[in-house]
Amino acid sequence: MSSSNQPLYLQIRTMIRDKIESGELKPGDQIPVEADLVQQFNVSRITIKSALKLLVDEGLVYRTAGKGTFVADPQEPSLFAPSDQESAFKKIGLIGPMTSDAFTLNMLRGIEETCKEHNLILLIRTSFTQSEEKEAIRILRAQGIDGLLIFPVDGEAYSQAILDLKTECFPFVLIDRYLPGIKTNSVYTNNHQGGYLGTEYLFNKGHRQIGIVSTTQSKTASAEDRFAGYLEAARHLGLKIEPAHWLTRIDESSFKEEIPTKEIIREWLSEQKNLTAVFAFSSITAVFVADIAVQLGKKIPEDLAILSFDSPGVQDFNGLYFSCIEQQEYQLGEKAVDLLLQVISDPAHIEQIIIPVTLVEGRST
Repeated sequence: MSSSNQPLYLQIRTMIRDKIESGELKPGDQIPVEADLVQQFNVSRITIKSALKLLVDEGLVYRTAGKGTFVADPQEPSLFAPSDQESAFKKIGLIGPMTSDAFTLNMLRGIEETCKEHNLILLIRTSFTQSEEKEAIRILRAQGIDGLLIFPVDGEAYSQAILDLKTECFPFVLIDRYLPGIKTNSVYTNNHQGGYLGTEYLFNKGHRQIGIVSTTQSKTASAEDRFAGYLEAARHLGLKIEPAHWLTRIDESSFKEEIPTKEIIREWLSEQKNLTAVFAFSSITAVFVADIAVQLGKKIPEDLAILSFDSPGVQDFNGLYFSCIEQQEYQLGEKAVDLLLQVISDPAHIEQIIIPVTLVEGRST
């Protein structure tokens, strides 16, 4: 990139526009995919998306859902923006526990930005129980939506309302969850990889007594895959499997209630005095474990290392405090909208998109 004072996205827009105007890129030619442009210009996906959005707004390129971005032909306006014509005025619904944590906010940002790109109207309904989820599906369908994005509520059994959608062939995509044994369109994090990667990381840091803190497993809970990844890594690395080191009795519906959850963690940590590390499967429980550990006189990470699945967002002038397994929340939202558009166009389409995780090292390990 040049040393211009212009923002990077404007520089990239200008470079692509110059190639179109010079004839290097001709009408109908496909613009390189976002991942290639990110690598070519060494910038973020957000920067590339901003540059492409400007080109779309200027009528120089158009997007086609599931295919890519193409150079528009100014002589043929009818071909100018087929993706926009196809999706114009389409309404999609989003259902889930819309909390204010970083994961949800970043995922919502990915969903909203992608909806803007495709000229979609987004209707949101919050649900924290399966009964609320069922009612939200009914209300949004009554509004004439074309498809649904569902961040499923965890439960001991599959949601009948979601199963009914599949039976009726109504377009929907599950976000951050899937139904084991049932073929549904879904976009979710590779939680198994995260469980394995986190356990391997702690092992390589010298830890052999590793505690696991998780919520009660359920039919759709991502915690189940994280736990399976931990178990596979433990067996592969030769770690002794000790169920007493697992705290999995925190109920999914109440684990965000601070006082009772902390008491459960305090009792468990007090009993498991030989633990040198804890792998918490949620950012909230990671913070709770750290708080209780300090109250019990433990130094972090000298006496107890703590690894979190998702970043709690705790940082100071020295940077990120918690080491964490980081999900790509923005990409989850982005891919979910793209997939839903494909399903709306072809209700028989079935696809599961798995997003990899990365490990970010902080000061808690």
